[in-house]
Amino acid sequence: MTKSRIDTKVYWVLGHLIDLVHMPFVIALVLWGSARFTGELYVSIVVTTVALQIGLMGCPCLALTAKLKQLHDPNYVSRWSLTVFLYRKYGPRVGIAVFVFFTTLGLALNRFLFS
Repeated sequence: MTKSRIDTKVYWVLGHLIDLVHMPFVIALVLWGSARFTGELYVSIVVTTVALQIGLMGCPCLALTAKLKQLHDPNYVSRWSLTVFLYRKYGPRVGIAVFVFFTTLGLALNRFLFS
């Protein structure tokens, strides 16, 4: 009995589909959010989201895309996050420093714009 190979092209296509839909979706959410929420609440939501993405070393959508592409091609190397690149090359201290830098920058912008 021969074991048949599962066709994994669907994973590759799904990965690219998420890539195509991801950024317009984010832009639409930012525009909708700016129209719906005003002032400090909106800026706090955006700063928190960006800080979490930096802290988690990337966007969850891009992580999913990379995983789907790896299911199709195990040799696929994900290069989806500058933070991950810096973390792998220079170690955890740089990852923590990048997180602290962007969190501080976001909070400073929040104070400057809404003080």
